[in-house]
Parts: sequence; structure tokens; C-alpha cells
Amino acid sequence: MEKFRKIIKFGTSSYVLSLPSEWTKKNKLGKGDLISISENINNELVLSIPSKEKSMQKREVVIHVGNKDLTRIKRELISAYINNYGIIRIQGKISSDYVEEIRSILKGLTALELVEQTSDSLVTKDFLDISEITFQEILRKMDTITRSMMLDLKNIAKENISKSIIARDVEVNRMTYLIIRTMRFTLESPSLSHKENRVSMANILNVWDVALNIEGIADDLKRTSREVSRMKTSPDFLKELLKVFEEIEKFYLETMKSYYAHDTELAFCLSLTKSRLSQRCNELHETVWNVKYAPIILENFKSIISSIHNLGRRVYS
Repeated sequence: MEKFRKIIKFGTSSYVLSLPSEWTKKNKLGKGDLISISENINNELVLSIPSKEKSMQKREVVIHVGNKDLTRIKRELISAYINNYGIIRIQGKISSDYVEEIRSILKGLTALELVEQTSDSLVTKDFLDISEITFQEILRKMDTITRSMMLDLKNIAKENISKSIIARDVEVNRMTYLIIRTMRFTLESPSLSHKENRVSMANILNVWDVALNIEGIADDLKRTSREVSRMKTSPDFLKELLKVFEEIEKFYLETMKSYYAHDTELAFCLSLTKSRLSQRCNELHETVWNVKYAPIILENFKSIISSIHNLGRRVYS
């Protein structure tokens, strides 16, 4: 139930607000006890008890295997990770194949390690200090990996590096899970989060959208590398395809430049690029619609173009 309190003037520069007695009794607080006061992203003051807030990072959760398939277990494991559970216990009859698959899943979750294994239990522990992580640090890592994927894709005709590109897409996914987790931690424990993450809700949504679009670009680069490595066509067509891709890469690099510099003028100018590059893809499609894998590659290109355009919109909207 909402309650109101009057602000009382105290001295020449301070104000005092009384605390509800029910709340102090419930939390066993008395004279001299410390309370953490932080401002959240909605300009509201949040009162919390430091020792209890810190215990959040040590929460445990149990995932019961039962008759669940591996996909369900994977989803529950990722969910627990994103929700900042420090210890995750997987209990039930676990086959050796499942153990290896779970180890593989853990590789996709930053700083989550398998610390204990028995015949009917696996225990994972989080070794990350999430209070030291910033949104921009994660986004820059995602961006750097995506740039390297683009660079390699241009050389895929010379050597088959599709597996390398796919492996780096997994790394981008790891960063995506980490940024979701960091956002949740920031919203739930603002006083413990990194000071650079204590921004407005609009800015947090902006970061979330940027992360999703970079992840989408990495996914499309992965798919494109698969199709290009399978495609058998003339060198002339491949050369034409790579010309279009080089323009897409330039579009991405310039858009990220506008994002980091908060350059709205550059972002507005780049916004015209989407329709031009998409049209290039459509025109090329008319000539290669019957070439195996070519139409799929061009659709991936158009998806990348759209995601880059969305990144630019985050600069001026």
C-alpha cells in the first residue's frame, strides 16, 4: 500500500524523511544501522539493506533433469545464468553424452564453470564480478568480433574459413547473454552495478537494441559464410557478390562510427544507404535467381543491411 511522508528540514542544507515502522521491524533495523540509498533510472530513491543486497549474487537454483530433453535443459541453464544465479545445480540421471553437451553449453556462457560432478548431479559456479562490467565494454567486444567476421568473409573464396566465422558467432552470442544479464543486474541492484551502467531506461533500451542488431548481423554473416562455402559458381559472379558485400561492410563501419561519436548528422546521411544497397541486391537477384545458394546469400545481405540501418536509428532517435 502506498504511504506518504512529509519532508522535514534539518539544519541549513539537509532534509529528513521518516521510515515506516512496519518496514524497519520487518527488516530488523534499529538506531545506528546502515541503509544503502541509490537513485534508479527513473530518478527514484531506492532504499536497501547492503548485506541482503549483496547476497543476491550467491543465489542458488536447481534444474531437475527428469525426462527433459537437452534443448529444455539448455534453455533453463541460460535462463538461470541471465537471472544472475551464482550457483546452478543440475540434478537427476545425467548420461555421459548429456554431460559433454552441458559442458559445451557452458562454453557459451561467460565465466560459468563446472565445479562439481557426481552420478546424479552437476554444479556450476559463476566466477564473474558483474559489478565491474559495463554495457559499452560488451558492445565494443561484439562490434570487434563482427568486424573480424566481415573481414574474413571477404576472403572466404581463397580459403574455407566458414568454421572460424561460425565459432566467432558463438562468441557474439556469449556477449549477448552477458549484456542481458548485466542489464538485469543493473535494474535490480543499481547501487552495486557499475556507475557507467546507471543510465536512463531509454538508454538501457538503446543498448539492448544495439546488442540485438549486432547479434543479428553476426548470425547472418555466419549463414552467409556457410552458403558461400557451398556455392559453386563463376569467379565473375563471386567477384560481383563481394563488391556488394564490401559496400555493406563500409555501411556497417560508418554506422558504428556514428554510434560511438553520437554523430546524428552522419547517421542521417547513412540512412539513405539502406534502400540503395537493398536495390543492388534485388537487381543482382534477377540475374542469379537460378544459381544454387545465391538467392539465400542475397537475402542474408538484405537482412544485414536492415540491421545496420536499425543501428543508425539508435543514434538519431
